[in-house]
Amino acid sequence: MLRRPRKKELKVITSALRAFGSIDFLKDNELFVLESHIGGKTIREAYAISKDLAKFLELYKLNYVHAGLKVGEVGSRRFRFSLEGAFYLVKKNKKKVFVNEKGEMLFLYGRDIFAESVIDATKDVKENDIVFVCNTKGDILGIGRARFDAERMKEVAKGRVVVENLVDRGEYLRKEKTYDAY
Repeated sequence: MLRRPRKKELKVITSALRAFGSIDFLKDNELFVLESHIGGKTIREAYAISKDLAKFLELYKLNYVHAGLKVGEVGSRRFRFSLEGAFYLVKKNKKKVFVNEKGEMLFLYGRDIFAESVIDATKDVKENDIVFVCNTKGDILGIGRARFDAERMKEVAKGRVVVENLVDRGEYLRKEKTYDAY
């Protein structure tokens, strides 16, 4: 069953939201956690529910298992955005890398981002950061790991990988596991 996040879980989630400039998301939404145990591993998925729906569910004490939008998974020290969560939550230009059409296509097929595909990157992107890969319209295509700082990405030689693909929207079509990626 869904439950309210524990104090430590809420701290991890709010820290991630603050880092990506999305803390105001909590003004209109409530967070709930679904904890499951699979193969000796505990998975805690975070769901966002509108405040009105959260009041309704708590008022009538309905026996519900899923409600709202899965925004990520809570670990002991970090929060991993789901693709839906990234698309919904990360609205500000924080840790984003923008790619051209060719880079978009390759990324959605599971490939890494090469230097010649990068159009722009937000200045706060540092080497080894988790970044959101976006197309020219700003739509989030997936999540990657930067191999270089934003300033160096455009200076790197063509044919060199600058962002490693961790998970992309094409995963759903390829039916691969999305959360063992990082």
